[in-house]
Amino acid sequence: MRVREVMTTPVVAVTPAATISEAIVVLTGKGITSLPVVDDLGELIGLLSEEDVIRAGYQPDPRLDGGPDAGVHLGAPTTVRDIMRAPGVGAHPDADLTDLTDRMLEHRLRSVPVLELGHVIGVVTWQDLLRAKIDLPAQRNKP
Repeated sequence: MRVREVMTTPVVAVTPAATISEAIVVLTGKGITSLPVVDDLGELIGLLSEEDVIRAGYQPDPRLDGGPDAGVHLGAPTTVRDIMRAPGVGAHPDADLTDLTDRMLEHRLRSVPVLELGHVIGVVTWQDLLRAKIDLPAQRNKP
């Protein structure tokens, strides 16, 4: 089986300029564990996971209730750029799914962006791997 047969599309991603609060809203609102970070052309430049946000110790300031800097501690990370990590592992859509599964297990990755010519075209998650085990269709156009 090929990666393209199980990858989730369309991709939900953020830019490095997004605030951490915005990224948290996307992560929790979509029920996903990590986000590709892309430039204006849709090329992968990093990854942001729930773990990255928690490790960064981001905490909104409850005394602030609005305005462009609401929820920001001075000197604390405020944008995705501040806490994102290098993308590391990516997959080609025609790669063998068994090989990708082995890499995901070896590196303890919960998701891997699928790249075509440097652009993110899908994501493979543990949920996708589980669906592939029982022949469920890929989650396309998931709300």
